Amino acid sequence: MNKFGLTDQELKQSSYHFDINKSEQEGDYFKILGRFSGADWTTETQNIIETTNVEKWTNLTLIDDKKSPIHSYKENTPQSKDDYGKVQISSMKYMLSSYPVISKMIDYLGVEPDKKIHKSRVAHIQRTGQMFYYHIDTLTDRSPEDPEKICRITIMLQDWIPGQFFMYGNCMYTHWRAGEVHDFDWLNTPHATANASNFPRPSIQVTGFKSDRTQELIANAHKDNIFKI
Repeated sequence: MNKFGLTDQELKQSSYHFDINKSEQEGDYFKILGRFSGADWTTETQNIIETTNVEKWTNLTLIDDKKSPIHSYKENTPQSKDDYGKVQISSMKYMLSSYPVISKMIDYLGVEPDKKIHKSRVAHIQRTGQMFYYHIDTLTDRSPEDPEKICRITIMLQDWIPGQFFMYGNCMYTHWRAGEVHDFDWLNTPHATANASNFPRPSIQVTGFKSDRTQELIANAHKDNIFKI
């Protein structure tokens, strides 16, 4: 294992520089596409928070009911594997069709579902103390001929609270607003997320193929864009 704790598979696909002294910011490896407005998703968000199931690295499954390669415990020793398995990454909910406002937000992005994944739209509720370790997403098997067709977009459902963060490369992403939408260079970018606040951090993750609409949203990304729903 290398000093960053990444697998050979992750390093092979990535062109990231891994220079910890290089300063980075929004726009380098992740983009804020804009922000949803015009509807109230507060009640739906609260219901999702109250009904999610806790996931650990040992039981998270994403592809055809098989463990994703990213959850292989990073080639650690048996003791380390056991420690990884005890850690909670987030609380998740996969059935989102009963939430009309959130469904509109997801549909607005135009992301075409990946038929290999029955959980390509998922609510991530990261509670106090939950964290997802530093890693690179290994999604290349979903489009080996052109991985750039795949996107992974996140919708933040509530305003940022101190103690909550995403890390993309060397950039800490904080201070988001409810409804903010961002995507990132999943193919190359090491990232992590954690919640050290006293409140849940709710978000929606959408994974799939870029449609023409999705590509247009990404091409015109700007934090001041407003998406009316």
